[in-house]
Amino acid sequence: MIRLFWVLLFWILATGSALSHSSSRSFSSWHEEGNTVHMLFSIDQVQATLLIPLTERETALETLLAGHLAASVKVFQGDIPCPASMPLAAPSSSGSLQIKVDFTCKSPVRTEGWSVHNNAFFDLASTHIHIAQIESDEQSREFVFTNAHRTHVMRAKENAGGEPARNGFWANFSTYIHLGITHILSGFDHLAFVTALILLARNYKDVALLVTGFTLGHSVTLSLAALGIIHPDSVAIEAMIGFSIAFVAMELLLLPGSRDWHRATKGIAILFAFLTGAALLGLSALSPVIWGGLAIFVFCYGRLVTSTKLALRASLALTTAFGLVHGAGFASVLGEAGLPSGQYLAALGGFNIGVEVGQLAVIATWLVIFALARHLIGQARTKQTQITISTVVFTLGIYWFASRAFI
Repeated sequence: MIRLFWVLLFWILATGSALSHSSSRSFSSWHEEGNTVHMLFSIDQVQATLLIPLTERETALETLLAGHLAASVKVFQGDIPCPASMPLAAPSSSGSLQIKVDFTCKSPVRTEGWSVHNNAFFDLASTHIHIAQIESDEQSREFVFTNAHRTHVMRAKENAGGEPARNGFWANFSTYIHLGITHILSGFDHLAFVTALILLARNYKDVALLVTGFTLGHSVTLSLAALGIIHPDSVAIEAMIGFSIAFVAMELLLLPGSRDWHRATKGIAILFAFLTGAALLGLSALSPVIWGGLAIFVFCYGRLVTSTKLALRASLALTTAFGLVHGAGFASVLGEAGLPSGQYLAALGGFNIGVEVGQLAVIATWLVIFALARHLIGQARTKQTQITISTVVFTLGIYWFASRAFI
């Protein structure tokens, strides 16, 4: 197992090079002034290209986004809509777009309250997540918009004591639990990896161990990324998530220690070594350090894990190592948006619990399905079905890895 430690260390070294940039979804900041609320909406240019198929390709992306927001984002005071100004493009950093819109209500917004109904991008991408922040509060407040939760009361009407309603610990906690559940259930690559873990396990004890290892791994990087201690490179992380799916599925399809196993791991290691050179020439989205680390990892793991028994012994460490990568993927929602001021524990704890709830729901579903299958069609046919599922998972992993590493 000491030798296995060094193999997994190469994986972590490959992972470490991926933790250097940040990713984004879409965000908005809101400022209250008299009867008016000012919105500044921000989104990555790549995600904004979802708008292109809806109209002529010659139209500027800023114009498409402005028109989409004008039709999709509405502000209300009670049941009365607040008229919006003409959306205008704002100066932004490279790679992102920003649009400003002012909404003027009938009465002062800080005393009479206001709400937002946001349909932007949800009909184009059901997994889209938007985080809105009110900047003018003494205590910053954040609101998470999802496909299933498109309306928020941004400020309630002042109560008798004159204090506006605020999101407390439990409100933020429940909001981020919902966000975590939504994120895991809409992340098909994460679901594929969890499916592979269930197929890898021989019994319920193995399921518990593998899931524990995966949870420990992703909890570490999720927390570090959300707190801003590390800054994941979204391209590298997403590609390595695809690799982890394909690699675990390969263990299901090839008997560790067999001739096919040794040939496959050796061939993959050689391929990754060539890709290290290609990356030095700028022909890959991944850095040479990542390709080199993956080459060493695959070669050494293939030589050290020489039997099914050793593979099962190594599986806890392996899933923990892969969990580090998936955790950085989970953190993509929280990393750039940040956490609510004064509510770090509520947001981070709630999101992590939401991810676990969603993950356990998927695991329970598969366990029930396989138990019923063994009862209805027998052990042999159930095993054949699991092999088919493993093949599908492997194919998806290869596709995600290749498409994210080179496109």
